[in-house]
Amino acid sequence: MSSNGHRPRPYLSIVATARNDNHGGGLLHRMQLFVENVVGQCNRHGIDAELVLVEWNPPADRPRLADALTWPEDTGSCRVRIIEVPHEVHASLRHAERLPLFQMIAKNVGIRRAEGDFVLVTNIDLLFSDALMTWIARRRLEHGVLYRTDRYDTDAELAPGAPVDEQLSAAERRVIRIHRRDGTLDLRDGTFYRIYDSLYYLPWWIGVPIRLVRDLWRPALLAPLRLARLLLDFPSRLRRALAKRRGGAAPRGRIGRILTALSRRPLRPLRYCVIAGLLAMTVAQLSWERMMNRIRILSKLFLLERSRVKLHTNASGDFELLAARDWWRTNGYAEFEMYSMHLDSLHMYMAHWSGIREHFLPFKVFHLEHEGGFKPDPVGSGKLNERLARDAIQQISNEQLFDWIVEMAQARQPLVFNDDRWGFADHVFPETTVPVGAGATV
Repeated sequence: MSSNGHRPRPYLSIVATARNDNHGGGLLHRMQLFVENVVGQCNRHGIDAELVLVEWNPPADRPRLADALTWPEDTGSCRVRIIEVPHEVHASLRHAERLPLFQMIAKNVGIRRAEGDFVLVTNIDLLFSDALMTWIARRRLEHGVLYRTDRYDTDAELAPGAPVDEQLSAAERRVIRIHRRDGTLDLRDGTFYRIYDSLYYLPWWIGVPIRLVRDLWRPALLAPLRLARLLLDFPSRLRRALAKRRGGAAPRGRIGRILTALSRRPLRPLRYCVIAGLLAMTVAQLSWERMMNRIRILSKLFLLERSRVKLHTNASGDFELLAARDWWRTNGYAEFEMYSMHLDSLHMYMAHWSGIREHFLPFKVFHLEHEGGFKPDPVGSGKLNERLARDAIQQISNEQLFDWIVEMAQARQPLVFNDDRWGFADHVFPETTVPVGAGATV
């Protein structure tokens, strides 16, 4: 029996958050597909589950999600609960007037109230593949493990109400982007947006010299080498140009003799001397202070990258599956009253240094492309940063995230950002079971 005293404890809780504000365009359309996929897959594979939707700060002029979405008469083995966090609670947070949804705090509300043995935290624009749900149905999930998978972005136009197999097939045919551990691959133009640099995971006495050559010496050496080649080839080039103007005849007189002499093979040692001189001049220009500064920067980068442990943080907010008690070990996501960027990655490092190991699942989850979603390319990320700056909405900077990662790696223990009241532990929120006829509205 569960803690509520009358319902069996489900094996899996699936937690997501939303509000009926048309975020990213077509929100209800994407959410309808998500609900149909979750309920349909759980019923197909016999997974004893619950879908916990946290409706955060619902707009007063729009229907609640329970009324705005179409629900089956019987959700079968997947019970659906909608927990409402009212505007009054939302308004108590900083920046509430500019940020209508605090995504990670809302997810914490759902995590804390989830009743399943294991809790999958995801978003309302995901479709779970049949292979993934087949594996979960085998009940092989373990405590002390954080399960991750790759996210596949799709721009397929899907129709609610269609069979799950048909929706998944259409989504797979229109994949445009794959979010992997090492980075994101854009299938439209082949661009790969890298997250980890493999050089940093070599021994420092190999990686540092390579980086020095690649980032400092190589640009400094290539320029004089090109100049040396240009100067040394100049006599031959000039001799050929003058001959061309004379109809193919070699230049005569003093200039012709000088050019012919400079082009001869015996003068090659002189060319090498010129190249050596130019290289010496270049090295002299690289001051000791500049070199040491570059080494300090590289040392910091090596420390940072080796501290990152190469966890699969890419799009991790779309799929984090842990045992319920492991979510409590980390006190959920850090409850910063700001935009949710990097909070999912931060939680993965908190889990890692709490002794929770990561396990990759080789199954697909499809993300429905929309305008408001994060894009890894400079244009997409630039638009997001511009919008946040325009609306004066704070977010964790890359530098701050990296500092925390290094701090945890050096201490070999997690940082704790929340107290025991995380997820609004001292609040009782209204809860609706859908379809409404299948359960009571609290």
